[in-house]
Amino acid sequence: MLQNTHTGAKGKFKIPEGIIELPLKPFKVSNAKNILIISDTHFPYHDKKAITTAINHRDDIDTIILLGDLMDFYQLSSFAKNPSLPAIRDELNICKQFLEHLREKFPKAQIIYYEGNHEIRLNRYIFQHAPALFGIETITLATLLEFHKTNVQFVENGTGLKVGALHLLHGNEAGCRGGINIARTMLLKTNDNCAFGNFHKTQSHSGRNLDGGEFVNFAIGCLCGLKPRYLPINSWNLGFATVELFKNEFDFQNKRILANYNVRSN
Repeated sequence: MLQNTHTGAKGKFKIPEGIIELPLKPFKVSNAKNILIISDTHFPYHDKKAITTAINHRDDIDTIILLGDLMDFYQLSSFAKNPSLPAIRDELNICKQFLEHLREKFPKAQIIYYEGNHEIRLNRYIFQHAPALFGIETITLATLLEFHKTNVQFVENGTGLKVGALHLLHGNEAGCRGGINIARTMLLKTNDNCAFGNFHKTQSHSGRNLDGGEFVNFAIGCLCGLKPRYLPINSWNLGFATVELFKNEFDFQNKRILANYNVRSN
């Protein structure tokens, strides 16, 4: 609210600072060289073989980025729900076990968990049905998944991450709804080098600015089941990505997992 204060004939109009909802710059990932990016496992609707394929692809990984929607939070969705499907506690237990396994396999790697739109369901449910509970530490994702035990760093959904010259988003941030070439759609939004999940398909699209500089957007495949009951006919594919950083460049390998679980660079 604007505060109007008057002193004599001359009025002083004080404008308070505006509310900054999100940081202007992305979270910068440092000390990274060989990066594994996985997204959209949607526990407990995950593909176990696909996840195993992704995390066993390379042993020299020093940074793991979980790019959102590791959990599905089905029971917190706004859709009609089948009560016979797994409860939230089951999703949490599976995700915790996965994080423990990841830490055991990569004991020295930094692990960064970037919030996806499905993880946002937790706070949205609290906002809508129990706002008085918002902010209680025991019902935050960090506490429920016990990040302190696996040394996982959590970054809220918003302006994304940045590794070298590459931006990383979950994919929901730009408000895109999908389409035939989501990599092109996102490129027109980001106007920068960017990789993202969310759309469950492996794609890339490049462009050039007026100064002759090139930039590219990568859509990363998912690691969940490809035949969900709510959308059995779709164009999804299994996949993950690796990134190797150099001084001013990066080598992005967008990996597609085939039906026989072999890996192909897209």
